[in-house]
Amino acid sequence: MNFFAVLSMLLIFAGFIVYGRTIIKKTTKPSKASWIIWLSLDMLAFAGMLAKHALNGQIIGAVAGGWFIVFLAIKYGTPGWAKLDKFCFIGAIIGIFLWLAFKEPLFGIIVSQAVIFTGSIPTFVSTWEDPSRENKLAWILYWLSCVSTLLSIEKWTMSSATQPITFFVVETIILALILFHKKAKN
Repeated sequence: MNFFAVLSMLLIFAGFIVYGRTIIKKTTKPSKASWIIWLSLDMLAFAGMLAKHALNGQIIGAVAGGWFIVFLAIKYGTPGWAKLDKFCFIGAIIGIFLWLAFKEPLFGIIVSQAVIFTGSIPTFVSTWEDPSRENKLAWILYWLSCVSTLLSIEKWTMSSATQPITFFVVETIILALILFHKKAKN
């Protein structure tokens, strides 16, 4: 792993630690269903990237940190499964079936990232409605991890770039809402 890949992994771990602390302090209340789905999708992307020899530090950190947040979400998070949560879960299953049917891990990577983006829409809306629901430092660390991951890509392929680009877009939207939305200044 190159310098930026290691930096990316460290930054995403730091983001998860900060986010986890806010859950324990009860200033953040994550959705159990969302975090279980995101972890499942990250694990699908991880498996596909591993099969394509395209792993990066960020996806490794996302899976490890995802387990940490899922544990905390089960203990402290909001219950239930929204319609979008169910849609995202079905998307993850479709990605697995496409991979198995076509024997092509890239399908799992692409479907998982499309569903991750779609599944992020409730977080975009929630952050738009009240940016204080999210922890600014955690999202800055996640965003810096994305930048580091993009800088770490040595060979740009669909297998190596789909996940980092998706994460970068999602984190950029959320961070922009936290930092620049008019309600964030109140």
